[in-house]
Amino acid sequence: MKPIFSFLVLLFTVKATAQTHFTIPQNVWRFSLNSDYTSANWRSKNLSNTGIKHSYTIFPKVYSINQYFKRTLSTNRINIEYGFTDRTTLVFKLPYINRITQNHSWSVSNDSSSATLDSLFKFYYPSTNTNKGLSDIAIGINLLIKGSPAWRGGKQRFSFYSGLDMIFPFAEALKRYDSADVGSDGIPNQFRHVPLGEGLTEIRLRFFGEFYRKKWGRLFNINWKVGFSTFQKAAVNPRITFLWIQDASADSIANSIGNTFQKRPFKLNGLISAQLELVPKKVFFTTGADWIFSGRDEFFSSNNVWNSWMRKHSGYGSQKMLTSQFVKVNLFNLDPYQMVGPKPFELEIGARWFLPYPLTFNTYGNISSWIQFSTYFQAW
Repeated sequence: MKPIFSFLVLLFTVKATAQTHFTIPQNVWRFSLNSDYTSANWRSKNLSNTGIKHSYTIFPKVYSINQYFKRTLSTNRINIEYGFTDRTTLVFKLPYINRITQNHSWSVSNDSSSATLDSLFKFYYPSTNTNKGLSDIAIGINLLIKGSPAWRGGKQRFSFYSGLDMIFPFAEALKRYDSADVGSDGIPNQFRHVPLGEGLTEIRLRFFGEFYRKKWGRLFNINWKVGFSTFQKAAVNPRITFLWIQDASADSIANSIGNTFQKRPFKLNGLISAQLELVPKKVFFTTGADWIFSGRDEFFSSNNVWNSWMRKHSGYGSQKMLTSQFVKVNLFNLDPYQMVGPKPFELEIGARWFLPYPLTFNTYGNISSWIQFSTYFQAW
């Protein structure tokens, strides 16, 4: 007999009281569409500086160069979840970048002898580049280890979960440098390319949960999460830059580097949030903070000097951290006794903003807003 899909009207007949559905009941599907807009500037390891500082020598003069990067992203994400059992939920995440725009500007030591270096930047580095396409796809599983989720209720008043994800590099990585692959103005196309991913497979282990109590007719939740990621070592296309070596052409630089492999180190992430039920079974308000920290990358190529420079140099390090605050409001239409229309759904509206150095460095400081629509179905 073929599975029959229908709207799950009676999913939360009595206890449709919380947004934290880390797992969902057996044979239930949840489909979510998230639309996100993000604007970000590159943040260095300095409270006031938003760019990357370099030193460049044209003997005998040493120049100070600041590079500034800004980007905007418009992204749609489709999340599909399935209750394999009452305690186990399978998760599939499919993100698509509608448009990413990266703006690049710079400043060079201001004297007459810097004109040559400034013209070199103007030729090889376009001020604006754009791209779009599929991002990295994630497949995972959430497992309720102990306790009861808030949407189910119970005497224990807490839930504890584990999760395992694999993130596959479906996103377009950086193009390989090819001196023959140039645009109409003679600029190699690698300099125009905005990659959508790094081309590395990620395995992520998560532990997360919630504590919840009901007082004065309102539900109050504390949610938390910690995660640890490892990455597969993989071949990558190095970004050709003139800033690590003097008096060399782009072709000479590419030949000196040769084939390159990248090994990303561990990545840690965490989250803590508080949620309050403003209108019973209808409106929830959440605020919290999250962070991501990763160690220094390792590069393996034919040039050890370049390997070290990419790992860390004056004004830049591949060790990075991003810390953000966020707020969101969730509107629920799940309780069959209060439901408007025949279809159960959730609507989420949220905003996120980064916290400056020392809580964010060597990465983009994001300011974003999103809207998400979710609905439930049952198959039998």
